[in-house]
Order: sequence, then C-alpha cells, then structure tokens
Amino acid sequence: MRTMKADIITGNEPLSKALDSILRTGTAVMVVKNGRYYGLIDDRDIRPNIIDSSKTKAINAAVRAPHLKEEMALEDYMRAFMAGHFKALPVVTKGKIVGAVSRADVMNEMARLGNVPKTSVSALMASPIYTIDEKETVGVARSLMKKLGVHHLAVTSKGRVIGSISPFDLVMLVLKPRGRQKFMLTSDIEHPNSRLVKDYMRETLITVRASEPLESAVRKMAKRNVSKLIVLEGGRAIGVLTALDVMKFMLGLIVEGPSVFISGLPEDDMFYYEDITETMKNTVKKFTKSFEMGDVNIHFKKGKSTYQMSTRLDVEHGNLVVQSEGYELKTVVNKNVSEIKRLLTKRKNYKQNKRKHYRTEGFYERTG
Repeated sequence: MRTMKADIITGNEPLSKALDSILRTGTAVMVVKNGRYYGLIDDRDIRPNIIDSSKTKAINAAVRAPHLKEEMALEDYMRAFMAGHFKALPVVTKGKIVGAVSRADVMNEMARLGNVPKTSVSALMASPIYTIDEKETVGVARSLMKKLGVHHLAVTSKGRVIGSISPFDLVMLVLKPRGRQKFMLTSDIEHPNSRLVKDYMRETLITVRASEPLESAVRKMAKRNVSKLIVLEGGRAIGVLTALDVMKFMLGLIVEGPSVFISGLPEDDMFYYEDITETMKNTVKKFTKSFEMGDVNIHFKKGKSTYQMSTRLDVEHGNLVVQSEGYELKTVVNKNVSEIKRLLTKRKNYKQNKRKHYRTEGFYERTG
C-alpha cells in the first residue's frame, strides 16, 4: 500500500497550527496524546462555534477516527475509510504513528492489483448533480442543500462547473486574496450567510466522462490525489463519482463471507469502529457453516446519556434483529454480541436436533 508521511501535532498545541498544516497539505492532521495516536483533524471537523482557533487545543477538535495497520488487507483499509468521510487515516504500530494513507492511496492500490471490475463510470456515479451559481450567497447554498437533502453542490460560472461546495466548507472560509492564503472560521466573519459561494467553494475539480471505464477513473483519482470526480457527458456535468462509492462497490465483490456495515457511530467513538467490526465479524463467522449468512448492518444512536445499538443480520434469507442499550459503548456492544451468540446458538441446536430427529424417525420406519 502506498503511504505518505503523517502530519502530526500534539493534543495541547493550538488548533490554528492544525489549520495551517491542513491548508498547506490539503489532507488531515494526526493528533497524539502522550506520544500515542489519539485522533485526527481535517477541515471538515472544525465546528462553527469555535471562537478563537489560537486558544483552542487541537485535541478538542480531534475526531476519534480508526487507524490502519501495515499488515491489513485491502478490504480492511476500505472498511476503515467507510467508517466516515476521512481524507486520510494514520498507520499505527504499537500506538505510534508510522505513516498515513489517503483515499487516493487506496484507489492506487486497487489499480496496482488490477482488480477493478470492467464497468463504466456511469454504473456507479451518483446522479443527478445539483448546481449553484458562484454569485449566489452562502445562505442560499445552505437552504438548497437542506431542501434537496444533498451534501454537495457543484458551483457554476456561466453554466460551466468551476468548483464544489459542501456543508463542511461552510464551516470554514478559505480567503484567497492575491499573494496570500488564510483560514478563517465562520464565527470570525460578520454575516457569513451573505457571503458569496465563490468565497467558500473548493476549486480543485477533476472530471471524468460517463463512458470511461471505472478503472480509468480509479487511476485518475490515484494520480491526481483526489477522492471525487465530476462526471461529464457531452461537456455537461451529469453526476459525481467518489472514492467511497468505489470502495463500497468493491467490498461487495471481493469480501468472502458476511460484510459488516456500521452507521450512526458518534464521531468521538469512531476510534472503536475497527474493533466493533472485527468483533461482530468473528462472532458471525462461527456460524457460517451452520447457516447461510448475509450482511450484518449495525446502527448506533446516542442519546444524552445512553447508547442504543441495533443489529440486523440476514440469516437463512430472513432477518434477525438484536437491540441493546446502555451507558457505555463497550457494554452495549458486548450485550449485543452476547445476545446474537445466544440466538444463533439456539437456532443451531434446534436445527441439529431437528436433523437428528428426522434421522431417528427414518431409521425406525425402515427397520420397524
């Protein structure tokens, strides 16, 4: 797997240092506490209620994102990125950060292994693509995304796509007067909703044709170090293809046995995504010889003081739903896993006893 040098700061350093680093590298900053990996920060993790980034500790803005291990298989890398919209994740050995992997690096590994299926970009792209003119205000952009239920808008100028904007971009403004660049939080700006979309948009925009092979798009993401492509047809933007779209598609093709998908895990607990996935995967794996097992879908919901966990398993073409609740995430997961083990063991024993019963009845019928 292609890796890059990790950009690391300590949790007690100011958030402003992380912002400067993000602007310089365009990726994520890894945060350490007592020399060990704690979490990460990228421009989408900055909250609008932060008043002064120079007086805010980096650790207070860090997201407890999962980490990677050097010995991981490609599907494990993809699962980690599927946990959230991370630009990069750290590679950790014995608690120490030894490097970082971006979504583009994962695309590069797919291309290197040559296992990208022979299909076109149009088969995976999200369509339609919604647009907004660069001269519209941020307030209009916010309202439009909320009304349409989307997380990205393509920014146009005279009908031509020139950039993109997302809710994450609206938290932080990148001012680009001639000769200098500077991050500003929206909390520092008077009347941010009246600012123009062009002041907030991301100008890095790579395109791909709808008819191009998916492998070509994957190689383009890897080469240009991006995780999103605008899809064109006849020179007109008709959709968007993301690295996460490709990863999800690939996981469905290359992973043997049941896949585990997690949603709703709070950002502060994202660090445990990998452990939860592995625990559930190992639990279900023990029963694959007894039952025909499908995917496992887990959803978390955090209240004021409790966690709720709902797990849906596809067993023998039917659904098994297990729910648990508690004050600590670890306790809730353990309760859920224990109940799944109990129910599947019960089904397994019933199935075995039923088979044994039929064999015994058959024996008496033949010899009586």
